Amino acid sequence: MTSPRIKIGEHYGPFSGRIDHDAALAYARATNDPNPVYEEGGAVPPLYTVSLILGDYLHAQSDAVEPGAIEGVRGGVHAEYDLYQHRPLAPGAAVTWECIAHCAQPTKAGVLIAIRIVVSDDQGPAVEHFWTTMFIGGTIPEPLGPPLADHTFPESAREHLIGTETFHVARDQSFRYAGASTDHAAFHIDDEAARRSGFPSKFLQGLCTLAMCSGAMVKHAGGGNPDKLRRFAARLASPMFPGNDLLVSVYDAGPTPDGGHSYAFEAESQGASIIKHGRADFAA
Repeated sequence: MTSPRIKIGEHYGPFSGRIDHDAALAYARATNDPNPVYEEGGAVPPLYTVSLILGDYLHAQSDAVEPGAIEGVRGGVHAEYDLYQHRPLAPGAAVTWECIAHCAQPTKAGVLIAIRIVVSDDQGPAVEHFWTTMFIGGTIPEPLGPPLADHTFPESAREHLIGTETFHVARDQSFRYAGASTDHAAFHIDDEAARRSGFPSKFLQGLCTLAMCSGAMVKHAGGGNPDKLRRFAARLASPMFPGNDLLVSVYDAGPTPDGGHSYAFEAESQGASIIKHGRADFAA
């Protein structure tokens, strides 16, 4: 009898869709991003394509991690995100995407499972998402697949704060984001479901929090041009509770080897660290 396994390298798809101007604008508004370029239809928010790929990502993760392949799991949370924008996607573009079980990494807190999603247009791969979930308390005998790319906050950057951005996370924010992103997970829109999962009340979708951070990075580090973004990565440290402010701090982290520039960021709310080890790289 075959033991349960984690299907590293397994491919799912291709799937297809379209970059819709109005849907991208709704995503921007649901994440408090007033950049006029989205209203004008000149670009889409960097994380907008998560609204296309969410259902297929969830299927890929569920299928790739067979029951019993990770022992001792007590639950799961969105742990990290890493996005690479090789080429910006334009409103109206037809796209396809494929999900690949990328890696499984044991840590002290549990097992990180990363699914890589490649979104392509008629010119080839445009955006890559590395969507990583922590299987809390889980164990596996050894790492599987390639390691995740590093985005540790460089402590030297703390001397080079270039700006901050404060977002008010409204009480209905998770509902508005659910409508724009298709992320209707119960603990984001129902207090009782959140309490059953060990949280005091509903909390914001992690990718909504990250999308706010990406808007801050485009504003403070990218000159307002989302098409210049090349990489956006971060670790989700704590849940963001609606009705409070999110403070994003942006730091200069120096040039990148390809002639671009790297920035570090963090976010906090009510004295708690919400986002850690944030990194955003921009083209020159």
